[in-house]
Amino acid sequence: MKSIHNMKMRIALLFMCYCCTGTVSATPKFPPPPDATIGRPGNAMVLNGVTMDIRQFISSRSVDGVLQFYREFWPAGTEEKPGYTETDILEPWQIITRVEDGYLMTVQVTENGDSGSSGMLAISKLPDPENMPTLGKGFPKMRGSYVINDIVTKDIGKNGRTLQISNSYSVEHNANFYRNHYEDSGWGVDFDQSVSGGDTQSLRFSTGSKNVTIVIHKTGKGSVIIAQLEN
Repeated sequence: MKSIHNMKMRIALLFMCYCCTGTVSATPKFPPPPDATIGRPGNAMVLNGVTMDIRQFISSRSVDGVLQFYREFWPAGTEEKPGYTETDILEPWQIITRVEDGYLMTVQVTENGDSGSSGMLAISKLPDPENMPTLGKGFPKMRGSYVINDIVTKDIGKNGRTLQISNSYSVEHNANFYRNHYEDSGWGVDFDQSVSGGDTQSLRFSTGSKNVTIVIHKTGKGSVIIAQLEN
């Protein structure tokens, strides 16, 4: 489960680099690599207000073999309309992306075994810059907090939400804020632990079938909060 969340975060960072300037038409073709085994991490995922279709794959092809398939499938492009973009900035992942007809298509691939590869395919409509969603809506946060990512997943029988938030407050101030909020709202405390000499605080609260796990990390200018909600 941790690896899936890490991949979602990497897609989120890449996704935020693009903006929509064209008119959305029919969904472009986005096939998996030939002979690949395809699966899905969940029924649906909404990243920063945008619904994404995500598929996981395992292929007997090498990493470069998968990338070469998409290099040949997608046009090379021109200066006015690029065909695709490649990056290795998020090692060990190799990433190739294409924007087409108002959609962003992303391939993340890494080595799997001696010669094969595995990865994730994601496609989504690009956001409308005139109608951007409000990230972190409904989730408690201290004044002045900035929501970096807001990811909602919907699986059979279980819904989840992962938020990444930053602010200028200390770990202790953030921890007290969430303790007061959830305890005053009648939630039970499952655990409340300080680690790394107080640089990180882990908390978990629950009520009925709902629970929230909050990890607060100290940064140079305040704190980063990772919150995972399930119900």
